Amino acid sequence: MKSAYGLKIPEPDAELTRVGPGTPCGELMRRYWQPVCLSADLVDLPKAVRILGEDLVAFRDGQGRAGLLFYRCSHRATSLEYGRVEARGLRCCYHGWLYDVEGNVLEMPLEPLNNPILKHIQHPCYPVREFAGLVFAYLGPLEKIPQFPLYDVWQKSGGSLTARMGPRVGGPVNCNWLQAEENLMDALHTFWLHTQHSGPQFPSQAYGMNPDELKYEETDMGMRFLLRRKLADGKWWELIWEMIMPLNVHLVYTDEPKTERVQAVTYCVPVDDTHQLGASIRWVPEDGHDQVSGREKLSPAGRHDQSYAYTQRHPDDKEAVEGQGPIALHGLEHLVTSDRGVLMFRGILRAAIDAVRSGKDPKGILRDSAKANFVRTSAGSIVRD
Repeated sequence: MKSAYGLKIPEPDAELTRVGPGTPCGELMRRYWQPVCLSADLVDLPKAVRILGEDLVAFRDGQGRAGLLFYRCSHRATSLEYGRVEARGLRCCYHGWLYDVEGNVLEMPLEPLNNPILKHIQHPCYPVREFAGLVFAYLGPLEKIPQFPLYDVWQKSGGSLTARMGPRVGGPVNCNWLQAEENLMDALHTFWLHTQHSGPQFPSQAYGMNPDELKYEETDMGMRFLLRRKLADGKWWELIWEMIMPLNVHLVYTDEPKTERVQAVTYCVPVDDTHQLGASIRWVPEDGHDQVSGREKLSPAGRHDQSYAYTQRHPDDKEAVEGQGPIALHGLEHLVTSDRGVLMFRGILRAAIDAVRSGKDPKGILRDSAKANFVRTSAGSIVRD
């Protein structure tokens, strides 16, 4: 027996886990468009949002333009979440300063009309873009702003796009973004956690079969795994899950074995170092088939028994990754051969952080205006003879 006395607990890997302004991973995240709220959230009131450790306020002015401002008024620093939405912008509740979506101060009603300070104050703000019901923001340096990626998943005919943003469906919300997302490139945990330990947590029991072949690949836009299993009827099932830079974007297939592409692009939105939200834009065909409906019924949100004892007996991804702590401590790990995907995930992330640090574009940035911002994906399911 070896005593735990004197065990030294390491510090978190700050390079990969911290997302606030000026942190290595935070600077990487800020080079890509990130979802901040639903378009439907912006009606007659401003919306307080927190992303990458920054507190902001989103709003839509009377002309229909969306804006994202630093949440404290430039006058006396009260929160603009209590402001009033008007035709030209957002008016602070305290002394009436009016800001437009570009951070310009349009009015200072309690000041002389010719006060020169009106022209010299620029309120901090970020560029936004709306797409398919989500409001995206670019929080990086303006001279590095990339094109907005349009994924092939969203370009199909015969259906419509629907957006969602809020707590992750079946996933963690009270831990660091990294441990939640690298979990998706740990393909073998589906065999143990979601089947052998907790009982079937996917619609198909084929997820519980040990794979006959598994490989991880780096791609131009991130990484993916390809998994092959032989089904009971003798056919082969090929499953592909994909991660898109900055590796907080994923395309995951969780339905029955069939030949079908993934229908949704999903985001893990880092609220701060220890919290996250989920967002997605999903293509729904006219027949209404939703690939994740079965998984959602088995997720923690759909459990009939929410007791602690039940989660101890039937843990899901939420319990597994939140159980690593608010920020997982890599210094306590002993990675083995089944962790190839996790090692590749972290390696790609470090390389991208190094690229930003050296002044270069990281992987997955779309900037060439002469080229289309159309992004091809490969995630899905194939059944072969």
